[in-house]
Amino acid sequence: MNIKQLGLSLFISLVLAAISGEVLAKKPPVAKLVQIEGSVEYSRDGKKWKPVRRTKYLFSGTHIRTGDDGGGKLISQSTGKSQVLGNSTKIQIDEGNIVVVSGSLSEPEDEETSLFQSVTNKFAKAQRYTTVRRSVDKGGEEACDSKVRTIREVTVSQTHADLVWRNACPEYSYKLVINDADEFSVPAQSTSEMIRFSVADMSPGDHSYRVEVIDVDGTVYIPKKDSRFTLLTAEEEKAIKAELEKVGDDIFLETTVLEENGMYVAAMDAYRAYFQEFPDENDMRPMLIQSYQELKLSNLRESEARLYNASLEEEL
Repeated sequence: MNIKQLGLSLFISLVLAAISGEVLAKKPPVAKLVQIEGSVEYSRDGKKWKPVRRTKYLFSGTHIRTGDDGGGKLISQSTGKSQVLGNSTKIQIDEGNIVVVSGSLSEPEDEETSLFQSVTNKFAKAQRYTTVRRSVDKGGEEACDSKVRTIREVTVSQTHADLVWRNACPEYSYKLVINDADEFSVPAQSTSEMIRFSVADMSPGDHSYRVEVIDVDGTVYIPKKDSRFTLLTAEEEKAIKAELEKVGDDIFLETTVLEENGMYVAAMDAYRAYFQEFPDENDMRPMLIQSYQELKLSNLRESEARLYNASLEEEL
């Protein structure tokens, strides 16, 4: 193969990859189902059904059915209007439309508030991080990267007191330096997917921190700039908890509240708990992927992105 042929082959491969990426990319949710009562189930193919147990965002292709005692309320993404989902009803989400297959759906009514634009924007942003970029060494294994970066600014509390960073390599240990004065040794954790360190004992307020990476021969990486964390007072955390109570079991709104208050680790943990309970909610997975991206947990981001893309390919 000559150089021109090689160049053409590379160009075609890039085009096909781009087209494939567009095909696999998921659109934002069409609606969300709230105020669930009685028997309500969902399906991706209209054959295998699973119960809906909490607020659920509905993407194109989703089927919903209610039993004799079942019902709920649908809120449209495009209009912000709500409709009551009756019992013994079956609907399907078809692109941007809610299609009634059987049963009843009330006339649309205005909702007091609509946050779907922010949900749409958040979901669209998260899609950027679903591409898999894998670096390997000559032996075909993932190479260790000693450059451990941390989120520049993060807020923690007594309830959510952990700082987190990527586990660079099984044999690496770490030194956490806070306020350029307090030093904490963090031993190697060969099987941990990330390193967590509680700063609950620090005083409320702003603190600088950095993570230095150490191997058997000494320090192998020191970041050029320190990051910062803010430990909330009890009253500040109480105010955020009050906000969270208002959003109920809506995972999008829960994590939005946490992220707007800088609590990115708490938001990540909320997503992780959500996917532990609902592992097949692949449409929502870009939100966890973005959370890993924000916290510089690149290994977990890529692992989750591979899982997300593999599930999309199975749907084709």
